[in-house]
Amino acid sequence: MNCDELIHIKYHVYHIFIILVLIAIFISIYMLRVEVYDVYNAIGSIKSHCLVLNVPIEHSDTIQNGEYLIINDEKYEYEIKNISAILLSNNVSYQEVVLAFENDIPENSIVDTKIYYDKEKVATKLKELIYGG
Repeated sequence: MNCDELIHIKYHVYHIFIILVLIAIFISIYMLRVEVYDVYNAIGSIKSHCLVLNVPIEHSDTIQNGEYLIINDEKYEYEIKNISAILLSNNVSYQEVVLAFENDIPENSIVDTKIYYDKEKVATKLKELIYGG
């Protein structure tokens, strides 16, 4: 082969296009089967080896239906130890929620908490976003 033959080799773009389309289809199918959680972020404090959160009334069910929480990149299972009556501060109604879990976090620490709840497949979440239901 000389240089002119190498330069004029027919390049079949449709093969690459078909491969890219198939890869996109397989990734889409995989992503629709993946299950994801909704996440509620909160800041709380550690008191007597329990996490104390001030949660707005709109999110109190979120805490009760949560599956686990993450503090400092560590996953913890929790149970609700106490929920206070409705309190009012700066015209915002909230409840103080005490969560018991196994931890070794120092007392009186302020921690950033992520509570994972409402596990659903991506396909279901997309359907809810599209159809609003």
